[in-house]
Amino acid sequence: MRDVGVEVRESNIPGAGKGLFATRLHAEGSTVCIYTGVVLPNQQAWKLPDKSYLMKLGDGKYVDALNCPEVLARYINDCRGHRGGFNVRFDKRPHDDRADVVAVRDIQPGEELYVDYGRLYWLAYNMMHKDNPVR
Repeated sequence: MRDVGVEVRESNIPGAGKGLFATRLHAEGSTVCIYTGVVLPNQQAWKLPDKSYLMKLGDGKYVDALNCPEVLARYINDCRGHRGGFNVRFDKRPHDDRADVVAVRDIQPGEELYVDYGRLYWLAYNMMHKDNPVR
């Protein structure tokens, strides 16, 4: 099996479930992994009951990794409340039906990957989880 430089483990964030961790050094600017899944047009994506792994790529496209556990990038947690902030970003590539996960600084082996999901993700999350919103 090929070393992809990341592995899934329990997140350092209490209650977050799984997270994605570096198993080797990832230099700033390097692509760590890829976010892919089922590509959907806007109208179909908006109708999904569970949008937890849905990412807007642009050009009227979304990618949904809900039923794609092999997509390692789906395990990257938001940095909200994490004092270290984010260490990766999503570079969206709608014409390639994916988003590249890019290191925004050097990432050391053992570090959990964190990204900023953005304000709109949390607004949608709170609408779906009215009984237990995230502030």
